[in-house]
Amino acid sequence: MNTIINNDISYEKIISKPLENNIWIIFSKQTNKGIIIDAPPDFEKINQIISNLGTLKIENILITHNHYDHIDGIEYMYANLKNPVKIWIGKDDLDKLNEFSINKNDIKTCTENTNIKLNNTFVKFIPTPGHTNGSTCILIENHIFTGDTLFPGGPGRTSNSNDFEKIINSIENKLLVLSPNTLVHPGHGADTKIKTSKKEYEIFKYKNLEISKLSGNISW
Repeated sequence: MNTIINNDISYEKIISKPLENNIWIIFSKQTNKGIIIDAPPDFEKINQIISNLGTLKIENILITHNHYDHIDGIEYMYANLKNPVKIWIGKDDLDKLNEFSINKNDIKTCTENTNIKLNNTFVKFIPTPGHTNGSTCILIENHIFTGDTLFPGGPGRTSNSNDFEKIINSIENKLLVLSPNTLVHPGHGADTKIKTSKKEYEIFKYKNLEISKLSGNISW
């Protein structure tokens, strides 16, 4: 089922293995060009996606972070798409891509000021370190694709208190400042809205005065 972002751009959510990962296909109806967000190692699902593209031309693959369940299908996807594509990833997560057989000229790193365009619509990269150092969210108008940075009910997992402070800083200063009606599309599970996440976080922050000591799987 396609969902409309604006009068030109729509998106489709594909749920894949191994961990019910969300793959997002975002495309322009006017140009028939599109992007894919994340590449889990579900080769059967990737084949289905490619078979169902029809005349839709994927020009960019955006990786939210370098954990295996979001990136280990990238080489297969890259090799089997019918046209050349660029692959985008946060600079601090770049090393993982060197493990794959991908033309280095097709690999691009994104930073705070990196934008690409899908026809006339801007696709903005927002670095959100914490879950990984190079974790990146993708903002398209009032839709934010958050990978494993922000879920309904809490942040992505962190392995130590320093990384938890990073992810909280990213969420507080990069995501919760967006328009309250911004739709949040995470890397796993259901969607939420920024206004909902903000309310959940405010309660969490009030109850947890020593946030600097937390890490792991944290719920709001």
